[in-house]
Amino acid sequence: MPWYDKDGLKFHYPEGWAVERETDEEGNWQVSIQSPESAFVLIKPVGPIEDLEEAAEVTLDALREDYPDLEEEEVEELIGGARAPGYDATFTSLDIVTTCQIRFVRAGDDAVLVMSQYSDMDSDDCQDGLERLRRSLSFAV
Repeated sequence: MPWYDKDGLKFHYPEGWAVERETDEEGNWQVSIQSPESAFVLIKPVGPIEDLEEAAEVTLDALREDYPDLEEEEVEELIGGARAPGYDATFTSLDIVTTCQIRFVRAGDDAVLVMSQYSDMDSDDCQDGLERLRRSLSFAV
């Protein structure tokens, strides 16, 4: 598995997936990882957020504006050895069932959004790849 290591962010990602790092004028960055299918992961530092659960809920509410029929489940997992609260949200668009996994994790004084998404058209390998990628994440503070 290829290894990404930049700006204190490290992770393994599946062979054949594309990694893109974007930086804005202020130096804020985000990394997106795209599968050959439709699955993807977005990793974005969002600054000093005190309440990770509230940040996840606000993100879920924004998704709900576009997909009012979505169903969500509150979840928590370990990412980079730290607790990462969030939601698994499922919605349907154009008869395609999509799952969006919203997680917030603390990295030093900052919070990082880790959002992954896949549809029912993606292979099980894509879903497994997303999970392995999230499990391999680490953040240097």
